[in-house]
Amino acid sequence: MSEFPAEYARLIAIGIDKSANLSDLNDLTDRGTNGKKPLKPWTAAKTVGTIKLIRDFNIKDEESLFKLFQQYSKLPIEVLVEQVYDYQNAFFGYYKYEKKIIFKYAYCCIIINSLKGYTTEDLFDKWARGKGAILSNPPSFLDERYHTDRLQNDLNGSLIAFISIKPKSFSINSLQYIDVYAGLQVLNDITGIPWKMFYKYGDQFKRLTIDDYALKEQEYIKSLASFYTKDERSELKSKMRLLLD
Repeated sequence: MSEFPAEYARLIAIGIDKSANLSDLNDLTDRGTNGKKPLKPWTAAKTVGTIKLIRDFNIKDEESLFKLFQQYSKLPIEVLVEQVYDYQNAFFGYYKYEKKIIFKYAYCCIIINSLKGYTTEDLFDKWARGKGAILSNPPSFLDERYHTDRLQNDLNGSLIAFISIKPKSFSINSLQYIDVYAGLQVLNDITGIPWKMFYKYGDQFKRLTIDDYALKEQEYIKSLASFYTKDERSELKSKMRLLLD
C-alpha cells in the first residue's frame, strides 16, 4: 500500500470540521442532480460499515475511527478522493475542486458525520426503548446494502419493521435520497414487512412511513425497488428466509 499523502495528514492535523461538507459535492456523491447519478463512493458495501466500526470498537474520537477505516476499508480514503476528483468532469463538466478540498469533504462525510450518526442512533435507541419499542441490530448485509439501522420486534421476537435512522436534515426533500428508499422498499416487497424512517427533531424523533406520502409519491417509492436486479433480489430472498425462519 502506498504511503498516506503528507498533505492530507497535515489537513487532519490542522483540523477539519463540518464546513467541509459542501452541498454540490453532496450532489455528486450522494444525491445526484439534473438526471445525473451520484457516485456513491463510500457506501458500506464499497468501503466498510463505519457505524459498525464505531460500535464494535467503542470508538469515541476521529483519530481512532480514521485509523480503523484505513485498516478495514476495501478502499482507503485517498483512493476515494481520486474517484471523486475524477468523477467531477462527468458530473460538473469540469474539475471544480482540487484534491485537498475533496479530501476534507471525504473526511467530513466518512469520519465526522459517522461519529455524529452513531450519536444519533444511540439517542434514538434510548428514545424508542423509552416508548417500549423492542429493537435489535440488523445483520451487516441489511445495514450495508439496504439502509437498515435497526430491526423492530414484537413481544414474541417476530420482526415487525425495518428501521432507518436519519439526522434532521434528511427531512428536507427526503425523496432525493433514492437509494435509501430503494433499499427499504425492496425489503418490503420481498418480506411484506413495513419500513419506518425516524429523523431527529429536537430531542425527539419523527416517524416517516410510506403512508405519510401522497399516492403519487407512494407509487414512485414503490418503483424504486426495481433498482435491484433479479439476481440481487434472489440473493436477498435467500438471506431473508434464513433470517426470518
